[in-house]
Amino acid sequence: MLRALVAASALLILSRVQQGPVTHLAGDRPRAGEPQAVPQQPPRPAAPGGGQLPPLPVTQIDPGAAAATLDSPRRLTLSFSEPRPIDEVLRLLTSGTRFSVAIDADVAGSFRGELKDLTLREALTTLLTPLGLDFVVRGTVISVTRHRVETRQFDINVVDVQRGLQRSTGGGASATIASVAPAEDVFESIGAGMASLLSDAGRMHVDRRAGLAVVTDFPERLERVALYLETLQVRRSREVRLQAQVFEVTLKDAPSIDWRLVREKLGVPHASEAGLAADPVALRDALSAQGSIRPLWAPEVTTLNNEPALVRVSIPGESSLTLTVVPQISADGVIQLSVAHTWEEHAGDRSEGFMKSTPLSRVSEGDTIVRVIDGSTVVISGLLRSVQLPKPAGGVAALFGAQPTQPGHAELVVLLKPTIVTPGNHEP
Repeated sequence: MLRALVAASALLILSRVQQGPVTHLAGDRPRAGEPQAVPQQPPRPAAPGGGQLPPLPVTQIDPGAAAATLDSPRRLTLSFSEPRPIDEVLRLLTSGTRFSVAIDADVAGSFRGELKDLTLREALTTLLTPLGLDFVVRGTVISVTRHRVETRQFDINVVDVQRGLQRSTGGGASATIASVAPAEDVFESIGAGMASLLSDAGRMHVDRRAGLAVVTDFPERLERVALYLETLQVRRSREVRLQAQVFEVTLKDAPSIDWRLVREKLGVPHASEAGLAADPVALRDALSAQGSIRPLWAPEVTTLNNEPALVRVSIPGESSLTLTVVPQISADGVIQLSVAHTWEEHAGDRSEGFMKSTPLSRVSEGDTIVRVIDGSTVVISGLLRSVQLPKPAGGVAALFGAQPTQPGHAELVVLLKPTIVTPGNHEP
């Protein structure tokens, strides 16, 4: 009887072992007293001879392999104490990845050294660049070729003109300041800059009418040319709008404007400054305390970076003002202005015989360079002339309506406001 019970228990345990272990999800433990679920084993297909097929190995698929790239987190470490052919090293690098390697017939070279903790892209660049080789990825195929030249086209968006500038001030025994900017062939200048970036195997052609440059060279040289042309285009296309206000201050009792008083009214410190930047309306209000103001002109022009702008306004037979301004716009918004102004006025006539006379003119000139923040106003002054001011009449002259005069002075004031123009928008 005891032997029968032991045999029955052994058979029960053996049957449960054959049924397989029970798998539970995390946090789903069976309660005490509850029956445990037993997974059903799928029936194995029968062998042709009537027996069971042997179990097949399971292949695990890495979910990240489908998204493998040259910059994947997978790191490579290889070490070669002796030179190994480059094709052998490339096969080792791509072993275990989805990438295939296609090597041109003219590719040769060897590698000796150590690669530590590099991505596949970093390893390829480290191996191929010293050997003069390139690689291109198309899908999952890495093509390795010799370092070859390529041809690329670049736009050159400039106007094919030659502009120069020549101006001078003073004459005779006075000091003379000359400023000359020779006419420049813009396409020739850009072509020289591009040529300096090419290798010995590089060549180029510039079409002036189409504004197009065709360059053939190695890829890294073409990138340098592209960066140069992009930087050149950004700097040359900087635009500035120049707004000028010109008025004359006829002084009451002074030979010239007292700028110390003007600074006091504007709240500007009494410092030895080269120029005065202020709000135009506030400045005119401050100047009106020293004399009467007569507006003359308010020209406005727009020019490019380092390109001269010329403005000339005149009253026939009386006066004329010529302004030549060359702006230089820096990347931080500070503008340097080279300003030359010429003030010419009629000063009477000189008799040269019976019924013949020659008009006389008085000329005042200046040439200066100032720095100003975008949107601020620069004051240019000091252009003086003598005028006849009316004075109260008295005695017999007053009875006949005569208007006596007395000598006085007038000073020309120019307000120049540069504003950097945002590309595509000519509003300040």
